[in-house]
Amino acid sequence: MACKIPNPPARSRPGPAFFSYSPPMSKLPSMPFLRRTIALALVGVAGLAALGAEQQPARKKLLFLTHAGLYKHTSLGPAEKAVIELGKAGGFDVTTAEGYKQAAEKLDFAFFTPEYLSGFDGLMLMTNGNLPMTDAQKKALLDFVASGKGFIGAHCAALTFYNYPEFGDMLGGYFRRSIRQNAIGVLKVEDPNHPATKMLGGSWPVVDEFYHFGTAPWDAARPKDNIDVLFGNHIPMGFSRDRVHVLLSLDTAKTNIEGMPDVVKGGDYPQAWTRDYGKGRSFYTSLGHRDDIWSNDPVFRAHINGGIRWALGIEN
Repeated sequence: MACKIPNPPARSRPGPAFFSYSPPMSKLPSMPFLRRTIALALVGVAGLAALGAEQQPARKKLLFLTHAGLYKHTSLGPAEKAVIELGKAGGFDVTTAEGYKQAAEKLDFAFFTPEYLSGFDGLMLMTNGNLPMTDAQKKALLDFVASGKGFIGAHCAALTFYNYPEFGDMLGGYFRRSIRQNAIGVLKVEDPNHPATKMLGGSWPVVDEFYHFGTAPWDAARPKDNIDVLFGNHIPMGFSRDRVHVLLSLDTAKTNIEGMPDVVKGGDYPQAWTRDYGKGRSFYTSLGHRDDIWSNDPVFRAHINGGIRWALGIEN
C-alpha cells in the first residue's frame, strides 16, 4: 500500500473580516478628528489582538507515526484516533500518516525530512522494528528533538531502531521481553506531580502489557542476556535510572507476579519515564497494548495526554 504522505500543518490563520461604511460627504468629520479617531481605533485593535493572543495561545503541532516493521498491534488505529481526540481539548493538532495500514515490507518514509519536520512541535512514535530510514533521516529525528522539540514514545516504540543506539539513548531504553499481556499490574507512582501521573494518586492498578527492558548492551559471551526475546534483536544499550526520570514502575509488592518471567519481588521494573534530550523533552510509556485502553480508559487517556502536553511544553 502506498504511503499516505501527511500534509504539513498550516502555521498561520486568515485574519478576521473587516467591514466598511462610507457616509455621505456632507456628514464626514474633519481630518483632525479622523486622525484622532483612527489612532484610538488602532490602539483598541492592537489591545484586542494582544488580549486574544494571551487568551488563546498558539496550538502545538504533533506528528504521530504508527509504522510497524515487526509486529502490527491492533491498537495502532485506536491510538491514532485517541490522540487526535485528545488534541482537540489538549491544545495540540495531530497529523498522522496511517502508517499502520502499510505492509511491513512496503513502509515508506520518503516524506520524513528536516524540512517536513520543521512544521511540527513534537513527534510521537508507536512503531517497531528497524524502520527503513536513511542515516540522514534518523539523524534528522534526533536533531529535531535536541533542537527543543518534544518526543513521545508509546508502548512498542521501545522496539524501534535496535540498529541505531542513538535512538535508544534519546528514548531511554530498549524492550527485552513482555512481563505479561492483559494482566492486572499495580504501578507505583514515583512522581505524583508530573502531568502524566498527577491524576493517579499513589498507585495505579491497570490491565495491560508490561515490559522488561535490557539492562546492558548485548554481549556474545552471554548470548541469551539482553536480547529481544520475541524477535532476536541484540540490545545495543542498557536502561539506567541514572539517565531518566522514572514516573511509573511495577509494584511487585502489590502485583501478583506468578507467571511473570524474570520478575522477582523487590525487583526494579520502570514502565514510564521522561528524559531531557538536548533542548528537547522525551516522554515514554510502556502502556498502550490493548485497543480499549486507548478508546475507553479515561485514566490511561489522561496519562498519555499529560505526557504529550509535557513533551510539547504546554504543561510543566
